[in-house]
Amino acid sequence: MNMLRTRFGVTDDAEWAIISARITPVIELRRSTMGGFRMGGFGGGGGRGGAGNPELDALRSAVTDNMPDAEIKARLERLREVRKEDQEKLEKAQADLVSVLTVKQEAVAVMMGLVP
Repeated sequence: MNMLRTRFGVTDDAEWAIISARITPVIELRRSTMGGFRMGGFGGGGGRGGAGNPELDALRSAVTDNMPDAEIKARLERLREVRKEDQEKLEKAQADLVSVLTVKQEAVAVMMGLVP
């Protein structure tokens, strides 16, 4: 977080408290929406998109255990619902972050991949 503070050019602790409180959810949600795929197989990623994600674990189990297509499809749909919900949360968190940034700070956030 110190590196981010430097890149955003924030010297005031009160300002940083506001910005950092909005950066943290963005980072956590980005992790959860990016996981779930690794070249060469299943797994990867942290948070809800990767290991420890109950929906992904359930889908992985259904595929590995050769469950009926209907069960695999149901688990696949549930995983997609959760990922969509996480993406919506991420977009809201990104908007919340942008709302407290200066234009220059927003540009830095875009360059760092925190916001689109």
